[in-house]
Amino acid sequence: MARLDRFMPVKEIAQIGAAIGREFSYELIAAVAPMGRAALDDGLGRLTDSGLALRRGSLPDAVYTFKHALVQDAAYDSLLKSRRQELHGKIARVIGERFPNIKDAEPEVLAHHYTQAGMLEQAMPFWLKAGQLALSRMALSSAIAHLESGLRLINSLPASPQRNDWELQLRTTASVAWEAFRGWPAPQITDVLLPALTLAKRSGQPNVVARTLWGLWVNPLTQGQIAESLRWADELMSAAEVSSDEGLTLIAHMAAMVTHFWLGNLVTAKMHGEAILALYEAAKHGHIALAMNHDPKTLTGLYTSHWLWMLGYPDKAARVAEERGVHARAIGHPFDRGFALTCGGHVYDYRGEPEKQRTLADEAMQLGREHSMPFVSEILAPLMKGVSMVRSGQLDEATELMIASLELWDGSGARIWSPYTKSVMAEARALSGDLTTAIEIVDAMLEQIARPGWEERSHLAEVLRLKGWMLSLKGDLEGAEKSYRASIDWAREQQAKSWELRTSTSLARLWQAQGKREEAHDLLAPIYGWFAEGFDTKDLKEARALLEELAG
Repeated sequence: MARLDRFMPVKEIAQIGAAIGREFSYELIAAVAPMGRAALDDGLGRLTDSGLALRRGSLPDAVYTFKHALVQDAAYDSLLKSRRQELHGKIARVIGERFPNIKDAEPEVLAHHYTQAGMLEQAMPFWLKAGQLALSRMALSSAIAHLESGLRLINSLPASPQRNDWELQLRTTASVAWEAFRGWPAPQITDVLLPALTLAKRSGQPNVVARTLWGLWVNPLTQGQIAESLRWADELMSAAEVSSDEGLTLIAHMAAMVTHFWLGNLVTAKMHGEAILALYEAAKHGHIALAMNHDPKTLTGLYTSHWLWMLGYPDKAARVAEERGVHARAIGHPFDRGFALTCGGHVYDYRGEPEKQRTLADEAMQLGREHSMPFVSEILAPLMKGVSMVRSGQLDEATELMIASLELWDGSGARIWSPYTKSVMAEARALSGDLTTAIEIVDAMLEQIARPGWEERSHLAEVLRLKGWMLSLKGDLEGAEKSYRASIDWAREQQAKSWELRTSTSLARLWQAQGKREEAHDLLAPIYGWFAEGFDTKDLKEARALLEELAG
């Protein structure tokens, strides 16, 4: 500042440059500075000669950079507040009028200058645009920062329909960014959406109602409160019925499909999936992926592959999984594809094909890193990879990987999917000889499933089967049979033929060891005989081999 104070024109140029930013172009400062080109050129030359700023390139295409951020701060702090605001206002106007490339590609620059000028109504649409643009590029931390900048200012604006619309868009866009950045259980989702709910309902805009209710639905769902999330899915469906809007209707069916799947209501989930596919047209509904991070057809294909396997159609499940992968790649939305690769890839675990599952996990991990999606690269993909490693017999490595991923999963607030993934980890523990820990894990998951408002029963039959198997290893054959029977009862209630076959095989094997060969055969033969496909999959091969032993 002492050096700047010696030369008033240089000081003024430094102050204007500091208001523009750490770096400023000759073209922009020339448009803002209230002096002729000769005086400006002389002042800029003195500024660089002093060593306080550096020049890159030749005039008029030169770019100047303050040598240190503290130099910029010193020059900026020497401005009176009124002069700062005046400068920022002029910079914003000049950019808006003469630099369309900055206005269109870097709206946060205009937003910043309008904000510093105290022109908040002019700043607000640019904070929103900056957040939306960063989100479309999957620059998630930047998107969140821009949107939160807008939300910090929104209450300073007078009440008006325009102000309400800005707040709604800022909040709903921020919820999408938080979902992709930290995952659906992130508490920030409810934080940004609950204040928006009343505004959303008043707006009469189906897309805004959908985005708000979707976020309020997915938050408790992923926190493990599956039954609790059903009320938000039902509210979405009611809103869709009132509006008759196709997009809102699709989104309502998506929420209902997912909730009913995790509740274990496979047939009901299938009904909602079929409704989605009947309505969906890529050209008309492709925008839903941008709003929700999920394309309706991708999401439906993902869950369809799950329930098809569970309902007893292993080959159809694999075909749908392949088709879903092709569609997700065509859509080109990184998070939609990452979710399809991970959660959708578990169909290969069911089929007993860990190599395919692991290949998809590796692809998802790379995709998540390329697009800065840690929820995919650090949680979903490693969990999936860990499951595939358990199936391949790499128990120690799998357990280490799954523990690390589940710590992040739990740390994010997520509890959905834990009953299955943690039970697979418990299976690895049991196979390694640690039955006590394995049973403790499974019992904790059964307690979570039974918790009122939670009730994640999609994989309950398998969790019960695993407990029965662990008890049989421990020598508690009565307890094992009881757990197996409970598994079969729930599988039959679900109409989940594949779960029923798997547990029937386990119980038949137990009875075989006890000399109950006829009872074992009579239990296993009817369920095996039901199947018309999937005979090359692990479960059906094992069931057939056991039936041959029992008949011998």
